Amino acid sequence: MRKTAPPEAARTCLSIRALVASLAALAVAVSCSPSDPSPSVDAAAAGSGSQGGSGGEGGSGGSAGGSATTGSGRGSSSAGATGGSGGSPSEPRPVVTAAPGTDLVRIDTDVLHQPFEGWGTSLCWWAHHVGGWAEARRNAVVDAVVDPVSGLGYNIFRYNIGGGENPSHEHMEKHREMPGFQGADGAFTWESDASQRAILLRIAARGKDLIFEAFSNSPPYWMTNSGCASGSGNGGDNLKADHYDDFAHYLTEVVRHYRDEHAITFRTLEPLNEPQANWWKSNGSQEGCHFDRASQEKIIQEVAEQLISKGLDDTVVSASDENSMDDALRNISAFGAETLAAFQQINVHSYAGSQRKELRRLATELGKRLWQSESGPLGQSLSDDTDAALFMAERIIRDLRDLKPEAWVDWQSGDPSRSWASFTLNDRDQTYTPIKRFYMHAGFSRYIRPGATFVEVDSEDMVAAVSADGGSLTLVVRNGDRDASRGYTLDLTRLPTVGLAAEAHRTSRTEDLERLPDMAIEDYRLVVTAPAFSITTLVIPMP
Repeated sequence: MRKTAPPEAARTCLSIRALVASLAALAVAVSCSPSDPSPSVDAAAAGSGSQGGSGGEGGSGGSAGGSATTGSGRGSSSAGATGGSGGSPSEPRPVVTAAPGTDLVRIDTDVLHQPFEGWGTSLCWWAHHVGGWAEARRNAVVDAVVDPVSGLGYNIFRYNIGGGENPSHEHMEKHREMPGFQGADGAFTWESDASQRAILLRIAARGKDLIFEAFSNSPPYWMTNSGCASGSGNGGDNLKADHYDDFAHYLTEVVRHYRDEHAITFRTLEPLNEPQANWWKSNGSQEGCHFDRASQEKIIQEVAEQLISKGLDDTVVSASDENSMDDALRNISAFGAETLAAFQQINVHSYAGSQRKELRRLATELGKRLWQSESGPLGQSLSDDTDAALFMAERIIRDLRDLKPEAWVDWQSGDPSRSWASFTLNDRDQTYTPIKRFYMHAGFSRYIRPGATFVEVDSEDMVAAVSADGGSLTLVVRNGDRDASRGYTLDLTRLPTVGLAAEAHRTSRTEDLERLPDMAIEDYRLVVTAPAFSITTLVIPMP
């Protein structure tokens, strides 16, 4: 969650399509069974005759956090490409060399990384804001978020279960004070939170391949030591010691209500948000609550028990949405066996910390699904919209390459601060306007779709993923140099087959995901120029 920055992100006889399709099917199966963690890529690949490959820095490979390298030779596609770059399984591939003035980059679809569930955003606070607009106006914003052709194509949404602030308090910023459902007398008022709910229900009606998560930033104010939903007096634990069961009851009752009354099933329920942080203090600008490690374990176990006791079998616990990946690694590594058994998904924010690979390795060892569940330009001084877009593109690429999450979720789609937003919001006219980050995000999210599998590309400025049907590969290239273009020769000899040309789109200071002329592929070689300060998306057919 955004805040004031602290003082200081087979080829055997089968084709690659069959392998990727099997991985996608396995990922879907996992999504339908929330008690199972994200599949190990090694396990899926082993069924197709593969063997573990090299892992990340400091660890072994062969999992969703490392890699899985298939065991047979190159060029196994019998179909070949449309035109000239394909070939029979026995046909040797050319040796690709770099064109003058370019760097040679190899893409290897034999080296599989994480299967991908999709892209998303939290709903607070922008949904609480836009949900109060006229129905047609708010629906237009939803379309911009969920439409995979003209919008962002997001399919993952995090619904905020508001704690509800003390009615006598007036210190939270506009749209950040989220309504709660339960009063101090224990009675629930289900009419609350109408604005965020209106957006949630429209998404449910309009979107596809949807995954919903419910999360909390704070208990209701009357369950807290300070009597305030923004935190304690000193930044320490704020949930009263005798209210852990009450808080778990509150959260699980909301989950049950949405299932029974609105046909919304939250796949996961997260009771924590940046719990290790010490900036959650009373009279703050937004809801928040510190939980030390022991307190985290207690509430995780309590929520898991109540989900089971209430028959909410389709919802499991996620944890713990730390602001720092290093805090997440340290705390989860120290959790006891009972706590580890109580949650099935690791959520982490990529605002801070550096131990992406280590956290990925831990998630794989524990058999937990891993999400990058919130991010944004926290603590960054960004001069304009393009700066914000290029900064976040770098964050996304680094997260996908090193953390290897099964989902990447933004914090805010619409926000008063442009650097945090994909579109601006105009209350007078009830309209939205896409800005540079919208086009940057769409350069990833329209072309790397749910069910894709990330594969190896040996440039830290790029990510590559094979589509769920194995019919194409998407490559996103970021050039962060403000002054100079960069040339690349892409070696495609380790793809099963390729078509005649790549589809290309680009975002820069002067371009908003502009469709470029198709780029010719010759002898498994594609030469690309990335202009200064740009993000280029290439879709390479594998017919």
